[in-house]
Amino acid sequence: MPGVGGTAYPHRMYNFDLQLLLFLLIALLAMIAGGAVWLDRAFSRRRSARVFDEALEDAPFGALRLNRVGEAQYANVTAQRLLDLPASRGPLPAEEWADHLLADAEAAGSRYRLVALPGGRWLRAWISQGGELVFLFDATEQQRAAQASSRLLNDLGHELRTPLATILTHAEVQGLANLPEPTRAESLRLLKEETLRAIRLVNAMLDLGRLETSSELALRPIDLLAVAEAAVQQTSAPAAAKEIHLSLRADTPLPAVPGDADALLRVLLNLLDNAVKFSRPGDQVTLSLQREAAGVRCAVSDTGPGIPAQHLPRVTQRFYRAAPLEQAGSGLGLALVEEALRRHGSALQIESPDPGSAAGVRAHFLLTAARQPEERP
Repeated sequence: MPGVGGTAYPHRMYNFDLQLLLFLLIALLAMIAGGAVWLDRAFSRRRSARVFDEALEDAPFGALRLNRVGEAQYANVTAQRLLDLPASRGPLPAEEWADHLLADAEAAGSRYRLVALPGGRWLRAWISQGGELVFLFDATEQQRAAQASSRLLNDLGHELRTPLATILTHAEVQGLANLPEPTRAESLRLLKEETLRAIRLVNAMLDLGRLETSSELALRPIDLLAVAEAAVQQTSAPAAAKEIHLSLRADTPLPAVPGDADALLRVLLNLLDNAVKFSRPGDQVTLSLQREAAGVRCAVSDTGPGIPAQHLPRVTQRFYRAAPLEQAGSGLGLALVEEALRRHGSALQIESPDPGSAAGVRAHFLLTAARQPEERP
């Protein structure tokens, strides 16, 4: 077609491949859609992780999220406390228990493991398949109870061998014909003594076993003076039979102390029984309750012969006897006292000067006073 001024321009033809254009457009839309899905999933994972973290922050069990290199992406408050972690995120410490958890995390399938921690603590851990989630439960008390039960059975079996063998021997002696009457009477006396010894041993072991394998004691504010009065009253008869002067001295008023009244009564009875048992006629045994800034100091003192210095570090061990075997006892009284006081957050202290001193033995412990409710203005 002629242009202005008579000039002619050639036609320009643009040919497009419509199929290629359509394919590119569909591919672009697919990439946009895929990116949107990926972003949505990424945000969903983050939202899910955030919801997971918030829901388990104050849970009574430990919760961990681990990444692929074994670092904690999240540890709730309980997990930080159980594992002594300094923060909710970061690498696990270079400890044997951490190596076990990470090895289980890399293994196929979920895992359930009992983990030993420093300081005699134990955890039960469940690790999810893939190792991303770890749930932790404090198993220290359960393990302590299981170990105590095993030790109880072993000790009881060992300690019962001697009295049972003696009982069997004298039972056979009683069946002998033409046995002189004095010999028969002495054999019968030994038979009764060993039977009573076995009964005391079994009862003491059962008491100790119940104390060691039970859950934590329910400590409530109690009147310690009432408990002490009951202990003195129950010990008065054996003390009078040995002509021992038994007394109770207490500051007044005394603050209430958190405790288990039955367990503390057994503690005082065991200490008083020991003091009366090893004192001589004319000696004095005193139970005292003294008020201190932190609580109440409980002490059982006697003017008996005392305990030799070499025995003092071991008198609370099971079956350890510093006294002659002729003295009746199971050898478990002070072990019971020590365990009961441990449950009360206290500890037994035993002091004794040189044998022959008039001071005898002083066994004492401190019970912390119960917290008083804050006064309102």
